[in-house]
Amino acid sequence: TDNKAIVWYQRRVRGFRAVLVFKDVTDSDIEFLAPHDPLGTEEKKRELLENFNGDWKNPAWRDIVPTDMRYSEYQLDYFNTPPAERAPKLAAFISQYREREGVDKKNI
Repeated sequence: TDNKAIVWYQRRVRGFRAVLVFKDVTDSDIEFLAPHDPLGTEEKKRELLENFNGDWKNPAWRDIVPTDMRYSEYQLDYFNTPPAERAPKLAAFISQYREREGVDKKNI
């Protein structure tokens, strides 16, 4: 192996998670639940990391984690656009939404 840095990846398969931490509050009856591992094997984890670190613009790494909610072509195009160039795409999307939904500019 080489000494190339590996960037980790985290994807929520469903929903959002939150943690509330209360100082000095304990409960010995709370059961620890191990986090869900959607990849399951070291081979799948390695494949995801190699694909993501090798060419993050190629969406193949996104398909390694099973999901029933895939990104649209518009979303993939937005993600693959450098951040400094995203504003026009976002403005066009908002404009299309306003036209489609009949939303007044003051309400969005």
